[in-house]
Amino acid sequence: MVERPINLKCNNDCISCIFDTRQVKYLNEPSTEKVKELIKNWPSKDHIGFTGGEPTLQKDLFELIEFAHKLYPKTEISLFSNGRKFSEKEFTEKLSKLDLKKFKVCIPIYSHRAEVHDYITRVEGSWKETVKGIKELLKRGIAVELRVIVQKANYTRLEKTAEFIARELSGVFRVIFINVKYSGNAFINRDKIFVRYKELVPFVQKAVDALEEAGIYVKLFHFPFCTVGKKYWKNVAGITKDPRELTLLEKCLDCAMRKNCPRIWKTYLVLAGEEEFRPVKK
Repeated sequence: MVERPINLKCNNDCISCIFDTRQVKYLNEPSTEKVKELIKNWPSKDHIGFTGGEPTLQKDLFELIEFAHKLYPKTEISLFSNGRKFSEKEFTEKLSKLDLKKFKVCIPIYSHRAEVHDYITRVEGSWKETVKGIKELLKRGIAVELRVIVQKANYTRLEKTAEFIARELSGVFRVIFINVKYSGNAFINRDKIFVRYKELVPFVQKAVDALEEAGIYVKLFHFPFCTVGKKYWKNVAGITKDPRELTLLEKCLDCAMRKNCPRIWKTYLVLAGEEEFRPVKK
């Protein structure tokens, strides 16, 4: 999956963002023509992923989406957004009128509790706008993928978050639980967000059960097979990021699942070491 930022500014300031958001004000926003050139030379024709920053703040967003869709009509397009802008009905209606066939919006929801979500985004009221935005998208038949970035502030209540999603946002395409990449803000705020696999996985597994019982499709990103119960191997995704950011350990060479393993964030090893990982036997 190839994702590229089409802008740098964002109306959230998440403590777990993989970018150092302090640096954004020193960087120039890419022009429309520069982004179109990026689209023309996209390395994968199977999938286009627009990220930011927050791409919904880009004034030419709909022009860029239409440009990509016309250039690659059979390619799936994903828009990675915090979802807040979609709380504005006119904006969401404009997106729905593009009538895109292979398109989805990927939105992080950190908790069923507004205060936890807003603590992570560092913007009061962001949870309310995000939830409303998700509902506005679903109301118009636009596919939504929810992403739960698992961290210290939310991991012990993931089952409740799953129950909230099943109850209030049941029309979503799928839910993904993601283990943090510790770079940018996430590394700066590591004391606030870091949690080991062995501590968070039991809560993740309960959340997966709750969602699957409700008929919602679930995936796990950046969870090596050896960190979760065998029952949840079906949920483990393969490599979803640049392999240069990931690694296998010497002991992984004896693992029966190494070829399909999503691998380990190199940044995780800096904080946690290797002790949690063990080869899966045949």
